Parts: sequence; C-alpha cells; structure tokens
Amino acid sequence: MRSTLRAVAKLQPLIARQRKAKKCVLKSVAVNHAIYLLETSVSSGIANSHQTSALRS
Repeated sequence: MRSTLRAVAKLQPLIARQRKAKKCVLKSVAVNHAIYLLETSVSSGIANSHQTSALRS
C-alpha cells in the first residue's frame, strides 16, 4: 500500500507538468489562429483596395 502511495506521489508533479504543457500548446494554437485570421483579413483588405483602384483608372 505504501509503495503505491509513493508511486502516485512521484507521478503527481509529472502529471501537473503535462497539464501545464498542454495548456501552453492550446494557448499557442489560439494565438497562432488569431494571427492567421488577422493576416488574412488584412491581406484581403489590401487585395480589395487594389482591385477597386484598378477599376477606377
């Protein structure tokens, strides 16, 4: 019984690190997605402004 408790106690920090790493990965994915959306929005806005200026001339 005591050896089982020791094994569980040793695993707890590892599990906590894994959870923390998973949170960091999820935050990184969310930030990358937000940047991607911003880039596509800006680039489509620039493309549209070039098209309308070409139509005027």
